[in-house]
Amino acid sequence: MKINGSDMDKETELLISEGILSLCAEPSKIPAKSIIRRISDTKNQQGFFTGIDNQGGLIVINVIDIATSSYIADAGIIRPEGKDKIFFFTSNFSTSPKANVAMEILQQWPLYIKHKEWQKAMEEFMKISFSPEYILFLKREDSLDTLFIPMQQKLNIGRFKKTVNPEALCKQKFKEHLMALKPGEHLTYIALIPATSSYDPKFYSIGTKPHEETHISLKSELFNFKPTHGGHIKAEKQESGIVYYVDAGSNYIGKGTKTKLETAEAVVKALKREFSGFKFIPLEGRSAFGTEQSY
Repeated sequence: MKINGSDMDKETELLISEGILSLCAEPSKIPAKSIIRRISDTKNQQGFFTGIDNQGGLIVINVIDIATSSYIADAGIIRPEGKDKIFFFTSNFSTSPKANVAMEILQQWPLYIKHKEWQKAMEEFMKISFSPEYILFLKREDSLDTLFIPMQQKLNIGRFKKTVNPEALCKQKFKEHLMALKPGEHLTYIALIPATSSYDPKFYSIGTKPHEETHISLKSELFNFKPTHGGHIKAEKQESGIVYYVDAGSNYIGKGTKTKLETAEAVVKALKREFSGFKFIPLEGRSAFGTEQSY
């Protein structure tokens, strides 16, 4: 089969013929919260579509390389070019009458049965990253590795289990985001700031993606938590070194530009507790928000 002159692989042909996958002639009209796939001569990737950035890129989370059955990234931006084709799955776990049948496939997986502490994260990952009909298709084609390998890689479980516990992994991943910031760059974060020092604060980011999308990604992590705060952290170079300006001005979890300085101060106090060696400075409102995007 050819679409607009491009050859389709066998799986794509079958998914289209069975109504599971549909070509999108105008990517800008794809409904948010759809699962989309980008196919070209060299790429076959899919992710959960959350919106369009101010350059027309398609924002996705839980990015999976279908060609290699591997998990690529927590988030990314697809910028179609050349012969790239964008497809979307015609159903999801919220709309499909086959959702329960597809979920049973996961619930029968030995790793799911063995580890009750992982089950919620596994379910969230599958619901965000795959359509029920595609799961049933993979089972029929004896290709469930396309589901189970990326799931293990995302959650660091099973064959891809890391030695650190989930809480330590959460802290490690956020520290890596902080260390990757260059002067002038910022990240979007969500956080759990406990009311008492008896509990440890938690922070999570997938880069500069909006807070709602960041929260969706968090739900499919083993260390999932209910965020109480959200905002931005921006790196700036000063004579003393790199400083990190912090606001708590999320519109999704907070009061946006009306956020008081004391709220950001509480976040900074938690950051200093968890990440020594960084210089954090609180700002009111959304003052640490970068200018390179429109979120």
